Amino acid sequence: MEITLINPPERMRIWAGIPKAMAYGVYCFPPLGLMYIQSSMEKRTPYRAEIFDPVVDNLDYPDFEAQLRKYPLDLVGISAYTHCLPDVQMTINTVRKLNPNARIVLGGPHTNMFPEFAIGLKGVDAIITGDGEDAFVEMAEAFDQGTSWEGIEGTWVKEDGQVIRNPDRVSSRSLDAYPWPDRRRIRYRDYYVPGTKRSLNTTAITSKGCPHSCPFCLTYKKQYRVRAIDSILDEVEHCLSLGIDEILFVDDLFTPNSQWVLKFCDAIERRGLKFFWGYKTTVAGTTREQIRRSAEMGCTKIHFGVESANNEGLDVWGKHCDMDDVHRVFRWAREEGVRSIAYIMLAGPHERSMAQALENLEEMLKLDADYAVFAVFSPYPGTESFEEGARKGLYPADCWDRLMRDPLSGVEVPAAWEEFLTKEEILQLLKIAHRRFYMQPRVAARALMHLGSTAELKRLASGALSIAKLELLSARSRTAPV
Repeated sequence: MEITLINPPERMRIWAGIPKAMAYGVYCFPPLGLMYIQSSMEKRTPYRAEIFDPVVDNLDYPDFEAQLRKYPLDLVGISAYTHCLPDVQMTINTVRKLNPNARIVLGGPHTNMFPEFAIGLKGVDAIITGDGEDAFVEMAEAFDQGTSWEGIEGTWVKEDGQVIRNPDRVSSRSLDAYPWPDRRRIRYRDYYVPGTKRSLNTTAITSKGCPHSCPFCLTYKKQYRVRAIDSILDEVEHCLSLGIDEILFVDDLFTPNSQWVLKFCDAIERRGLKFFWGYKTTVAGTTREQIRRSAEMGCTKIHFGVESANNEGLDVWGKHCDMDDVHRVFRWAREEGVRSIAYIMLAGPHERSMAQALENLEEMLKLDADYAVFAVFSPYPGTESFEEGARKGLYPADCWDRLMRDPLSGVEVPAAWEEFLTKEEILQLLKIAHRRFYMQPRVAARALMHLGSTAELKRLASGALSIAKLELLSARSRTAPV
């Protein structure tokens, strides 16, 4: 039996926070969730699972359908993200068109966060509500044997028009029970990460979940678990064997604590591994020793979720630090030779006028980060921030519910916080932020100084082009973030 795992196209995605113009051509990450399912299936069963990722070729739906005809569509797994629901529904519809009898299973962040809506999508047979590595293997075995999915833990199933909510699955406390992805099974050379030194690079995860409860974040927070360091480095060695020598760890939080990072670096040294890497973390809890040791072991960049450049904003977002802490950590990164990336949200509830938002932007520029990722604050469904905006009457409280029930209905959902600033002002703020930051001579000089390959030069050129495209966007554009 063969299984098809699909990463839906990105043609109808709800572009909230960052416009499409600033994403396409700048990064294309491997579909790690599907890759974990594939590895579990192929290492624990006799079945073969093929991944079809139309995103890597930016396929439109006619081409997607034409390519999909080449795949077996008996048992199909589809990755689901909430902001990609229109594409998820279009993918389901396309599979159904090609094989009305296909058994379609959804998994991923959306099914974890909103299972009631996910199982209700037209054409879906079942969803997975936690780790998929075990549940989907059991579903494949039952499908092959012609038996029911009723009773398979961690799944919801439709049988004869009725929804069967199977018992929750107790997720493995040890992520090392799951085999890590075999990148030979995908077109690993065609994926890329922004701001990299090497032409061959990839992403990896060292944990699942997140221990924090930021009010703006749509993240599955149950059971934060971290992989064993030896398992992570075994995966690194696999990457090195393929010629991949740069890795971005894309966990929501790479650093459970600074001591874990030091142990990770010690293990790299013991093994004698040589590779470039980067990770995402928060300012709170970051130490100079952690940054220094990371740099010694090949870390070239650290992504900091700063979010706001004033103390009120840091408190609103629950960052557990103040601006003195932020300046200190960015100074350490400069002094230790690690490139710093600041993630900043614009037009949040604490910015009550354009003047105040611009003042906060000026404070952010003083961090002297190497790169900045600016995003418009967008109230995501299921978050404290969304509920607050609904209470204030900024948007209907059920708007996301209606979209999740029927993703192709055209229901409008909030892409920005319009309590104090208009859409036009928010888009203008986003343009000003990119202009002010990336037109600084020292930012361009550093980027050129750190060039490590022609591939990085191409990524920088793509980034510059994306900023130019941003200038052409209007607040009424379908791909604008507001």
